[in-house]
Amino acid sequence: MTTATKKKSNTIPQRTDIEGKYTWNLGDIYKTENDWETNFKKAQALIEKAKEFTGKLNSSPQIMYDCFKTRSDLSMICANLYQYARLNQDLDNRNSKYQALTDRTAMLQSSAGAAFAFVEPELLKLDDATLRDMSSKFPKTDEYDFYIEELIRSRKHVRSAEVEEVLAQSSMMARGAESAFTMLDDADIKYPIIKDEDGSEIQLTKQRYSKILESSSQRVRCDANDSFIGVYKDHINTLGAMLSAAINRDMFFARTRNFESVLHQALDAHNISVSVYHQLIETTESDLTGFHKWIGLRKKILKLKELYPYDIYNPLFPEQNYEVPFEEAVTEVLEAVKPLGEKYCAALKKAFDMRWVDVFETEGKGSGAYSWPNYSVHPYVLMNYNDTIDNMFTLAHEMGHAMHSWLSNMVQPFPKHQYSIFVAEVASTLNEGLMLQHLLKKATDPKQKLFLLNRHINNTLGTFFHQVMYGHFELDIHTMVEKGEALSPDTLNKLWEDLTGKFYGPAMTIDEYAKYKWSRIPHFYYTYYVYQYATSYAASQAILEKFIAGEAGIVGKYLELISSGGNDHPINQLKKCGVDMTTPDPVKATLKLFAEQVDEVERLAGI
Repeated sequence: MTTATKKKSNTIPQRTDIEGKYTWNLGDIYKTENDWETNFKKAQALIEKAKEFTGKLNSSPQIMYDCFKTRSDLSMICANLYQYARLNQDLDNRNSKYQALTDRTAMLQSSAGAAFAFVEPELLKLDDATLRDMSSKFPKTDEYDFYIEELIRSRKHVRSAEVEEVLAQSSMMARGAESAFTMLDDADIKYPIIKDEDGSEIQLTKQRYSKILESSSQRVRCDANDSFIGVYKDHINTLGAMLSAAINRDMFFARTRNFESVLHQALDAHNISVSVYHQLIETTESDLTGFHKWIGLRKKILKLKELYPYDIYNPLFPEQNYEVPFEEAVTEVLEAVKPLGEKYCAALKKAFDMRWVDVFETEGKGSGAYSWPNYSVHPYVLMNYNDTIDNMFTLAHEMGHAMHSWLSNMVQPFPKHQYSIFVAEVASTLNEGLMLQHLLKKATDPKQKLFLLNRHINNTLGTFFHQVMYGHFELDIHTMVEKGEALSPDTLNKLWEDLTGKFYGPAMTIDEYAKYKWSRIPHFYYTYYVYQYATSYAASQAILEKFIAGEAGIVGKYLELISSGGNDHPINQLKKCGVDMTTPDPVKATLKLFAEQVDEVERLAGI
């Protein structure tokens, strides 16, 4: 790798400018659009077939199995139809043809869901023993076994048909707070103009705000922060009312379904004990020494009299940024993941060779990066690669997701191929950790090591520490409402300000706008969602520590984990890899690795 020096063209390439080897081969899903139309008609026929099973599921194991199989086949076809349309749309969002195909598939999926909506209510009329007995007589007993057990486990929270109907009809109303926040946040709010380092005017947007916080000028970072957060401060009463409404919505559904609390309901979906949630927060907050030290170290390196929350993401060593051409990034990723074994590396090389990745930015292409699984063929990875080291890490991250999906698809039947969000970020963040270890071993210049460590530390702040802090805030506000207490903007501000001070420590000066930042986070409308980023990250760091220590058998255990799809509850899946999220050990491993990286920055920087 070399320091970035070459000039970039301001012209955005067209699809025709890109060599075929750097683009998706969507012909793996459908060779022609006539094939897509043929499959669309097949899906319509399967929707009609649903009528054949209504009221008959208890008549024989074969009929029950045939119903399940028909629904699975329909789900797989709908997934292929939608993905083909949407991937083509993402390649050029100006093309209305694929928007039309996407919309047609979305309506088809809605019809499919409605056609098979009778299945769970009809099955739950049978007792547990009968359900298990009938499923044991299926032609294949390892396809729907976990589904049957999960259905049985959920029985105590399923209400009468009349209540279930009312709950179903309330779903649109329940989206009110989230929808209102989205409209305010994405449509109605207008951000002001600030001046950059050269005095040029910049119209703030969400994307520009994040980029400006990387400015080397504290004045620019401060102006951006105050102007951006100030907009939310101006709407704080409305935003407080929206969040309060969302919490009351959560409480209504939890109580209606006979859950002890909203937290119990949110974690029950994957059979996760609430102790896991509490332990994540308590273990992290019991040892914030490394986090506090990092804040103090940044203050010293930046030579700032006061360090504020908006000062934590500007690069400490920007002159050490890397330029990494895509082929070189591929080589580095393949080298970095060698500890995962030959089977993994061979599958990853196949992914690069067989055009699973759409590599470069082109005009009209969707932004960002993602990995999208496909059970019938293989995952597809979208990149907008621009030769930066961040993009190389993103490539490693997304290919981790792709390998998780690919290996699960190879081992699991369709009903059990999809893994849970609780473990979704394990494979991706482990790849990033392996990449960091690989690059640190290669780096000979201490400044390069500093740059790499700074980047990884910032990633840990965003993926782990901040998510734990958000999780604590979410727990507090739900607990308050469940106790009958009101959520006023002043109360929410105080909770956020106290948590900010607790997590960042004494070296941080809390600015006057910091207490309003809760009001701009959309994840608080998703009901106990953010903690899963932290648990996945902690699990991956615990596994990374095993690789670094050379633990015997860890490769086989890890491959079993990322081949297990959704065949079990995520806690049990991680235990098979030697990671027990019911204990504090994985979180402690994360804190330990983070503290060691901070110590290494201190040593290399000579502070």
